Amino acid sequence: MSITQEAARPADRAHPQSVGSESPDGCPPANEVAESRDAAPGRGRDPQSAADDYMTVELLCAALARIRLDRQQADGGHFRAAELPGPLPRAWRDARGRLWWKAQALGSDWPGNDLELFEWCRRPLGSWPVPLSLAGGDLEAILLDGDELSEFAEQAADLVRHADVEAELVQNQTFAALMSCARMNGDGEEAVQRIYCRLRRLLIDRPVLSDRDVQALARELSKADADSDSYLAKFVRTAYVLHPVESPGKVRLGRCRECRNPVDDGASGCGTPGCGGRPERFEVACLGGYWTQHRATRQFFHDPGLLEGRLLDRLAELPADRVRTEPWPCLDAWDAALIFEPVNAGGERECWAIDAKDCASPTLLARGFRSDARVPARRRIIVVPMHRLQTPGYLADLERELHGRAAGVEVLDEKAFLRHAAVRASRAGGAR
Repeated sequence: MSITQEAARPADRAHPQSVGSESPDGCPPANEVAESRDAAPGRGRDPQSAADDYMTVELLCAALARIRLDRQQADGGHFRAAELPGPLPRAWRDARGRLWWKAQALGSDWPGNDLELFEWCRRPLGSWPVPLSLAGGDLEAILLDGDELSEFAEQAADLVRHADVEAELVQNQTFAALMSCARMNGDGEEAVQRIYCRLRRLLIDRPVLSDRDVQALARELSKADADSDSYLAKFVRTAYVLHPVESPGKVRLGRCRECRNPVDDGASGCGTPGCGGRPERFEVACLGGYWTQHRATRQFFHDPGLLEGRLLDRLAELPADRVRTEPWPCLDAWDAALIFEPVNAGGERECWAIDAKDCASPTLLARGFRSDARVPARRRIIVVPMHRLQTPGYLADLERELHGRAAGVEVLDEKAFLRHAAVRASRAGGAR
């Protein structure tokens, strides 16, 4: 039995309805699908469409890598025929759905079942019935060489541990685009750090951007690649999703007045963990469209960054002659470094390194935490938001799990940490 047969067989049991003329996962009818911009794939391709098709291919690669890993585990570490338990990976189903949408928009043929899609993976990407907007060289690539992953598909192997592969891909791509924009626009280490901090804060403070906002920022961060595509534009396209408008003007949207996340009409609350803000209406002035954060940007940068933003704002209120705050030092080794200045000549500075962590599970937080030694500090502190204390024993569980994993790392809730910082700033230069 081949990899395609054994992978598809349990999927057919879990999903008995084949994917053909009907949409996968309860998708709306084809007449509700927007017109595709990929009429001529590979020629004059639109960057946003290309990014979408590369995402589809990467999801398929990650799913194939996941299937291979499951086979190895099921067969005692050997890559031999073994029936997989449960359905095909989520990444496979997500990619299949994305292909279905595009096929409906273009009027192209759609693979009638999973086995047919596996056969597509053995063919060059440029020969697929659903045309993909990829670079010319990549259109020659295949995903499966017989029953083995191709070299092209192997690139997704490091993503197989994640349940939500698409979100993980966007998280990695957003961070890479942010770093590229900072490094290419920054003239020297300090400038790179400053731009990095500015863009990180943008992800926290601006879940919605107008195209006018982006144009203004582009005038400051104007460096572009050999194709005249600015690094800022790449960052925005990766972290945000564009919503075109028919004509210039103001668009009225709903958002949470506290965290500024977009909310649907009629929503009674925000839904962001720890946020008690209420919905409000606001206007976005734009020329051709506005941008909202990709769900992965919200998941990995904006929502957990709310605590970081609050802490940085409160720390900025401390006396500047006694304490200095460095956001995301060493390009995000920690979330902040506090430098307490000596009052008297000959006194010593003292540094605290802090990481703001908003995680539902203290155990998973501790197991994934790494103390970065690039920031020399007297105190290393994990700060958790107040709403996590609603979970009984949260701080105790976190401290217990950190023991033996991260030596010398303290745990404080948000209010306790700010008290410690204020007290230390009031006697800057003295002994702790």
